[in-house]
Amino acid sequence: MPDTHPILPAGPSSLPSGPPSDGGAVLSATERRQTLASRFQKARARSAELVATLSPEDLMVQTVPDGAPAKWHLAHTSWLFEVAALIPFSPGYRPADPAFLDLFAARSERATPPPRVLSRPSAAEIMRHRDQINAAVLHLIDGIDEGLWDTAEAALMMAIAHERRHQERMLLHIKHALWCNPLRPAYEQAPDHPHLGVPPDGWVEQPGGLVEIGRPVPLPGFDHEGPRHRVWLNPYRLAARPVTCGEFLTFIEAGGYSDRSLWMTDGWETARAEGWSAPLYWERGGFGPGTRWQIFTLYGMQPLNPDEPVCHVSWYEADAYARWSGKRLPLEAEWEVVAAGCDSMGNLLGTGHRHPRAGTCHGTGPWQMCGDVWEWTRDAFTTYPGYRRPDGCDKVVPDEAVNGRLASNRMVLRGGSCLTPFDHAGPWTRHYLRPETRLAVSGFRLAEDA
Repeated sequence: MPDTHPILPAGPSSLPSGPPSDGGAVLSATERRQTLASRFQKARARSAELVATLSPEDLMVQTVPDGAPAKWHLAHTSWLFEVAALIPFSPGYRPADPAFLDLFAARSERATPPPRVLSRPSAAEIMRHRDQINAAVLHLIDGIDEGLWDTAEAALMMAIAHERRHQERMLLHIKHALWCNPLRPAYEQAPDHPHLGVPPDGWVEQPGGLVEIGRPVPLPGFDHEGPRHRVWLNPYRLAARPVTCGEFLTFIEAGGYSDRSLWMTDGWETARAEGWSAPLYWERGGFGPGTRWQIFTLYGMQPLNPDEPVCHVSWYEADAYARWSGKRLPLEAEWEVVAAGCDSMGNLLGTGHRHPRAGTCHGTGPWQMCGDVWEWTRDAFTTYPGYRRPDGCDKVVPDEAVNGRLASNRMVLRGGSCLTPFDHAGPWTRHYLRPETRLAVSGFRLAEDA
């Protein structure tokens, strides 16, 4: 996941204020401060909670070249609160540890950075540093001058959203680090929940036509999710649910990874070079006729559940499967139109399940449009028509606040995963990854022309 930050609307705060509309309550200045402080504390507490099961040794491991150890994520999110809020808006503030401002700054993308080997500072020092930042931010929220409130609140909201996004990235890097350990240790114990079974196979019919997509203003979000604009769609059908592990296993057993005709040229070359024969974290257990597939999860090695959505597949694998099945991946506009009318959420961070689940079946679908797995689309990532670089973003975090700068060599995913915070998953949520990426909890659903 790119190390980027969201842009909130300029001007007045995105928190409720002013005269009530539709009978809504008005928040006083004190209530607005309390609301922001509560959001801040919840986000910071969740990050600490996510590493509570890990040892200090776990926190310093980096196994992904462009990733980071868990304790770097913990310190980096504090760094943004310092540079975006405390230093600009808290008179007399002095960094808790000046060396941390450089050590935990956002990495440059000009070249592949060296691994972050972080035996020092210790995990305890980093957690103390977080406590110091927490106290300073709460003091700022309580005492900031009213004339600076709107600007400071926007900066703090951005930093809170940044921390929430890093929670997903951190869990992805933790999972990979544990998988690389020969002991295959579990991050936590699997929750006891009933097997739900796979939702029935089905299709959602759409007439197409002239549709509007993009994040509605003034809802807060990321710069690359707007502006809202019109797109023409031909009639199409969208699968009611994501492709399952059982369905993808059929593709494997049919020789999908050895049939060059199914693959884009770059995808075929990547799959050969990397030795792909199944999604990331899939392993065969045992030998002979009793061989069974297993999958590594944050709960350790688990038997492959054929009914749950397949995940940790690249865009190349999703595209090859779609071609094998005689279907295609959906356009992101096709996906959004269906998701905008869907009230069925999937499994997101906070539900207590750190792995995709087979969805519950209510009505005719679609199911799990937002949650369980990020869903690949057939679109290359680019900015929308009418996109403008956000004004003044370089005054907060130079360049890092602009997602549109990454509109190259990436494909669009939609929805959100079981590790995505609930407030970062919605019909207009746009994610983007390189087509060979398999680290994210990425799956897909099929589409076809009507």
